[in-house]
Amino acid sequence: MKRRFLVFFLMLVCSRLFCFTLDELKKYPYEQTSYYGGSFSYELLDKVRVLEGNAKKFLSDYDNFYEYKNHVLTENEKTFFTEYFSYLPEKFKTCFLENVYAVYFVEGMSYGGLTNFIFDEDQRMYCTVFFNIDTFKYNLDEWFEIRDNSIFTKTDEKNRIKVECSKEWKAFLHVLTHESAHVYDYINNVTPYADSFDGSPKSDSAYYKYWRDKSHPVKEFDNSLLSKFSYYNFGKRISFSKANDLINYISKTPFSTIYGAKNWQDDFAETVTFYYFQKAFGLDYKITCIKKGKALSTYSLKQNANVHVWGSLCKELTGM
Repeated sequence: MKRRFLVFFLMLVCSRLFCFTLDELKKYPYEQTSYYGGSFSYELLDKVRVLEGNAKKFLSDYDNFYEYKNHVLTENEKTFFTEYFSYLPEKFKTCFLENVYAVYFVEGMSYGGLTNFIFDEDQRMYCTVFFNIDTFKYNLDEWFEIRDNSIFTKTDEKNRIKVECSKEWKAFLHVLTHESAHVYDYINNVTPYADSFDGSPKSDSAYYKYWRDKSHPVKEFDNSLLSKFSYYNFGKRISFSKANDLINYISKTPFSTIYGAKNWQDDFAETVTFYYFQKAFGLDYKITCIKKGKALSTYSLKQNANVHVWGSLCKELTGM
């Protein structure tokens, strides 16, 4: 499948993008609102667009996968989307409504969602958000098990990562909250992603206490395994024999999840999402390494006291 080339594609494209200044990047067609057409609306459902033309080309080129299809929301799915949106923290809801230019629901995605920033002719930033429609169907436990097992080779029922979060809530609760966190991040520059562009001075962001750059934690919190795998089978995978090492690693870091330890933007998105899940819904994120049918090691986010270094930020954003 063409998606196996995604990692190479991202390394090639992203490295080129960050060779430019942010002002230079704004001139690229796919970074402009005019590329996506239409007009901005503050209404949630009015933001939903058809995945066709330039929008489909952007996503397909980004993933190097050309079999994506638009999904037309049914009336029940519109109600579901609206209901789950109402569960977001107020600051995330406001930021989403005021700054998301277009929303696309996609058939054929293997991951949950994608958020990209774009600019209008006055260089005001907006975001486009792509959602995997399958996340309406899976529950949180099912979805996280798909995600967290995708980094390993040769998993099966007796050798896998088991996840305990919720069987009642749908996976879309996580994807929507996580992508809304990215929107908030882009609009408010919470993480120092803008520092990555050529010529950008290093900011005084608190994230540098934990990150050398956008994809490498500082030595104290780094692990050589992080660079050896990708999620959703987009590139390299590692032996399941390393699962126990990863669980032991994440329990000693300020990162909420292994997924969040891959880059500082997902660090922020995962941490604020699961902080909110704990406070608003009483949910934990618990992963267990099952080897030969027996529990080998367990990580519970609630029990990782190191994550509380972000407590004040999460409290401010969620109001909880």
